Amino acid sequence: MKNQYFGDTRDLFKYDLVLELLMKNDFLERFTFIPMLTEDTQNLHGRKVNYDRARAGTQRKVLVKFLAMCIVKNKRNIVELKEFFSSLKLPRKVDFAIYRENECFSHKTRATYFNQIGEQLLSRSVVLVDPDIGLEVKSMGSKEQNYITYTEVELLFNRMDRNSVLVIFQFIPRVERRKYFVQIGRKLKRTLNCSSVLYISDNQIVFFILTKNLKVQNHVTDTINGYQQTYNLITGRV
Repeated sequence: MKNQYFGDTRDLFKYDLVLELLMKNDFLERFTFIPMLTEDTQNLHGRKVNYDRARAGTQRKVLVKFLAMCIVKNKRNIVELKEFFSSLKLPRKVDFAIYRENECFSHKTRATYFNQIGEQLLSRSVVLVDPDIGLEVKSMGSKEQNYITYTEVELLFNRMDRNSVLVIFQFIPRVERRKYFVQIGRKLKRTLNCSSVLYISDNQIVFFILTKNLKVQNHVTDTINGYQQTYNLITGRV
């Protein structure tokens, strides 16, 4: 995640999906955001801010209004989410935490970064991990900080409690979509030794969703299927 991306159409999808999971599943009491924040660059990424062209999230007007305000007032910073969640009128109390919100993620210190995530952040939580690109690939080169490794996903999965949901952000390369989703889902299943992996996509990005409890998985599946019907997205289970 880079702050220069904050508030774009992908963020609208991202945070709306998290809110949908929280609001439709009362066993979830916290949103834990693990941003893997990296420094802004001079590239043109993050300019997709026309919400009229967004595939998902547009019906949650309070979120649309907030992100649009951040764009207009040049408040493109993940810390703005704290104000949003503190002012959000929800039917029940939901805690919110941004892990190391002002600290840039580094390949050299990644072990410490993941090992020091507190236990309370992995309890009854939607845990969103937001690398710049997604899961590790062979061609990372010197850009390892833009990816989360399968070992790190395994660490988070093993540490989170049975009532939490792990959500991994992933850009989609120029490949056949469903084949790619199944390929990554199978690799996650092998790595984590879990029963299944859920995914949801707007055809540009995909979120892989991991649970440890069959009852939780069924609730999350119902939520994802309902969300898919609202926005005509791509969903599946591997």
